[in-house]
Amino acid sequence: MVSPGQHNFLEHMRVRTAEGTRARQILITLMADYWLTEGALAPSGVLVDLMCDFGVSESGCRTLLSRLTKEGRLVVVKEGRRTFYCLSEQARVRLASGLRRIADFGHARREGPDQWTCVGFSVPEQQRALRQQLRKGLSWLGFAPLYDGLWITPRPVARDAAALITKLGIESASLFEGKIGGIGLGHGNPTDAWDLTVIEGLYREFLDGAEPLLGGLDEMSLDPASALVLRTELVNVWRSFPRIDPDLPLDLLPEDWPRSDAQGVFVRLYDSLAPAAMRRVRGVLDRNAPDYGQHVSAHIIGTRTSTWLD
Repeated sequence: MVSPGQHNFLEHMRVRTAEGTRARQILITLMADYWLTEGALAPSGVLVDLMCDFGVSESGCRTLLSRLTKEGRLVVVKEGRRTFYCLSEQARVRLASGLRRIADFGHARREGPDQWTCVGFSVPEQQRALRQQLRKGLSWLGFAPLYDGLWITPRPVARDAAALITKLGIESASLFEGKIGGIGLGHGNPTDAWDLTVIEGLYREFLDGAEPLLGGLDEMSLDPASALVLRTELVNVWRSFPRIDPDLPLDLLPEDWPRSDAQGVFVRLYDSLAPAAMRRVRGVLDRNAPDYGQHVSAHIIGTRTSTWLD
């Protein structure tokens, strides 16, 4: 049987690898995992009850719902005296893109064995906030700094990078694709943009904590609420890996790079927990708003397609 203490390692990893507060990440993940389809409405009472499973109070949940609505991530829908929330279109598209990235992670097809997407830029010191926005956006796309003003990624995301630079109004920037050859005595190879030792350590920490959980996945031994909590905490940690390791070419990495092993464990856990987690979500729905059961579904990523568990 999987006990809550067995997955404490996930919170320790989340603090180091993810952005935002725990409650915020949990609520957004619940919406992404179960109410991602267009027009799906999540009753406010259901979200409050589910957040209680994670130790978030009713007042804390409602405050967070209000904040995310003001930020444009959620949209309030009123039906009589009942209140519902759905993802804004912008948030829904971004979260769907993130799920596709998780599903495709570890299966990247490179356009060429030495092809890199590169962005060079210069942002004045007095525009520090703008520079931070650019760096954050580039990081989300899988870029890392080979040098302070030169960021690179093996992903073919030139169009996305150009859109980001245009959106932010960066005045001095260049975009190019091609080979990178390191000629410096100590730095200059493309993978020098990433701290491979740290990344490998995170993979192995994940494996050390997650692999033992595979033995406790008998549905009869894991109650639905615990399955929901574990599945949510699991993906909140795992979604950071495609950002910190954007499918770096294996031929440039140390032997026995643990990406594939870690990805396999994550997929098995995440997909195996879906039925029990869905029972928890549907159970709360049946108590609060049984006529809205058709709005909820769980994403299954093992097939690498848009498969949903209704």
